[in-house]
Amino acid sequence: MESVGKYVVYKREDFDQHINRGIPPMTAQMYEVPDAVVIRRQDIFASPALAGYAASIAIAAKLTNNEEDRKRLLQLADFFEEQARLAADEGYKIPD
Repeated sequence: MESVGKYVVYKREDFDQHINRGIPPMTAQMYEVPDAVVIRRQDIFASPALAGYAASIAIAAKLTNNEEDRKRLLQLADFFEEQARLAADEGYKIPD
């Protein structure tokens, strides 16, 4: 079967539970996350993209009245801000 994209993305729990145990490739396709997008930190555009994403999540956190949602959103914003910082140090190439 022909590959659709350059990268294949799985949820870690599905990978650990099923794919990492040697299931056939065709069965592995059942576990693909079809709407995932990969942004590699080596991509020169990754840092601003990830920083913008982090800022958007932080804005959403400020707008919610639910404290649990706010905490989770701020954790996500921190994660993507850290990825943006790492990408600023690592980014060197135009995506292929």
